[in-house]
Amino acid sequence: MINRNLLDSKMALKGKNQNHIAKLIGKTIGTTNLKFNGKVKFTFEEIKQIKDYLNLTNDEVVEIFINE
Repeated sequence: MINRNLLDSKMALKGKNQNHIAKLIGKTIGTTNLKFNGKVKFTFEEIKQIKDYLNLTNDEVVEIFINE
């Protein structure tokens, strides 16, 4: 399960939403929503794309995507 609250707050700080992330990772909004809700896991490549897009630190990536 991802840390949805932290990811949502990081997106909000950058003025981004799930639609932006869906376009970034090349997925539909439906698939992206499943990923945000922890029903489907983000791939390592998707995590890297989101990290770069939102300027996340390595610690933030771990806290959002890895600590379950």
